[in-house]
Amino acid sequence: MKKLYAFLIAIGIISLLAFPAETVAQSTTDTVYIPGSQSLEISNIINADTAVSDYRVYVLDRGAIYYIEKAFEINSSCKFIAKGDETKRPPVLAPAIRADGTSEEWYFKFIKKGIKVELNDLYLLSMRSDGKTLGWSRAIHIGADSISLKLRRVVFDAFTEAGIRVDGAKFVKLDVQDCHFRNFIHSTSYFGGQPFLSGGLDHPDSTIFINNTFFACNSYLYSIRGYDPYSVFEHNTVVYTVVNPFLIRQASNLYMKNNLFYAAHAWGGDPEQVIQGWFFNYPDTVSSSIYRIRKRGTYNGYTMTGPEAYVDSARGIYIDLFDPSKRVHVAQNNAYFNPEKLVKFYNDWNDTVTVADSVVMLDDSKQYLVRKLTMARWINDLSLWCLDSLTNPASWDYSPYIDVSNNMEADPGFTDQGVVNHVDSLVAYVRRIASRKLDNPWHYELNFPPKWPLPENLAYSNTMLQNGGTDGFAIGDLNWFPEQKNLWLTGVEEVNPEIPNEFTLSEAYPNPFNPTTKINFSLTKSSNVTLNVYNILGQKIRTLIDQKMSPGTYSATWNGRDDLGRQVSSGVYFIGLESDSFRAFRKIVLMK
Repeated sequence: MKKLYAFLIAIGIISLLAFPAETVAQSTTDTVYIPGSQSLEISNIINADTAVSDYRVYVLDRGAIYYIEKAFEINSSCKFIAKGDETKRPPVLAPAIRADGTSEEWYFKFIKKGIKVELNDLYLLSMRSDGKTLGWSRAIHIGADSISLKLRRVVFDAFTEAGIRVDGAKFVKLDVQDCHFRNFIHSTSYFGGQPFLSGGLDHPDSTIFINNTFFACNSYLYSIRGYDPYSVFEHNTVVYTVVNPFLIRQASNLYMKNNLFYAAHAWGGDPEQVIQGWFFNYPDTVSSSIYRIRKRGTYNGYTMTGPEAYVDSARGIYIDLFDPSKRVHVAQNNAYFNPEKLVKFYNDWNDTVTVADSVVMLDDSKQYLVRKLTMARWINDLSLWCLDSLTNPASWDYSPYIDVSNNMEADPGFTDQGVVNHVDSLVAYVRRIASRKLDNPWHYELNFPPKWPLPENLAYSNTMLQNGGTDGFAIGDLNWFPEQKNLWLTGVEEVNPEIPNEFTLSEAYPNPFNPTTKINFSLTKSSNVTLNVYNILGQKIRTLIDQKMSPGTYSATWNGRDDLGRQVSSGVYFIGLESDSFRAFRKIVLMK
């Protein structure tokens, strides 16, 4: 509380004086530097570090490989960061090979209720130094309620079970941005290799995935199960996924915009799987799909539930949270495409297949059906039926916040020939599934030590898609278009590249404002810069910039929304600029 009062006093004084203070922030945070020379001791160091009661920062060396002997059992708030030349590969965390030949298969275990964890600039590799991948590996286990996890620039490579697994934990805040998930493949289970999966009643707090890439992964990469107050999947690139990428059909508050899906549900299934709902497509017996939505009702004679299935009174999730008129399901400006070689495989298989399987139908009867394959669609018949009702003002469950529009089928035109050719490995894998002869994984450039920069380049040439987002930016992960990414960062523009004479934070204009205001600032040297918005209580509500920036004069835009995308109320706010040696604040007023 004392810190809050001191901060409010500082804000008041600075806003009244209206000029910047040249100060350097002092931190009381405990920092633990683990150099690359201690790479074999990292498990012992972190797991023995139980005395800390305050926020802990673990610093690892870029270019080093750290060997995990035992999973990190994290029971206090902490942050992991990298040290060294930023052009070097991030610190790699890989499994140690124990004396008995075994290896740890889980890496991070977050097991204390309410802790806050940040992972920055790490490379998590589920491959041993002898070239073997782990059997059923999990990068991050979230096993306690109300945990907050923020991931930035983390690479997940070759995990065979899950990258992030929420397992019996409620009200988790998950913020995943600028991360890369690759080679999530289990050799004998095409549902194994899930970048992100949550449990059936693991009610989240918020689940945000923005500007991430998913490349060569088997299964679920975004999971909303339980009542979700705020879920965002935006500007992500998904290339080569075997089965359904999403568990979102009963989400209550979902925003899914500006994503690229390329062969993103390559195995659409045979009659047995489609009819029996292997892909959570029940009771649609025609096809699975990338996007799907479900509501309470009766479809083709079969009763199904909507979001209200997640009522959980014991945990405060009551039926009134599922008012149909307030349901949000926004899916806009997403692009999807199946490459020609995948389409040709389906056609050729169906033209020649003769084998038939005994299939249990929905009425429990059995039929022998030829094993013809069905390609997954963007949206299946069941979802279209649901949308007809949910978007009809005359329907009992109409919501004005359901909007599935401007989604397009379009070939992005990848420029990396290695990426384009990897469809051959995917098609071969799908053929083995269809033949019931699943054996080898279909990794792309899986190496120990891992290559850096990453060997795949998912930039594309389709100019329509390059400005096809709802925001005018490229569809998919903007990290593949660095110039666009810089502009996307809340509208940060370089006004003048010349090196200014002094650090400055100018008055916002317009001020008062509605709906947006611009904030100009100058940097005299390369610095780590944060530009935040605070409310009158001194609480940070929006981070506009958090990155290293070169000298120059810049302009940033704030649109009056907080970090969760919610419009803030009218009133007084403060803009705070901090660099390595400079701090300044300005008062702004939002008027409606």
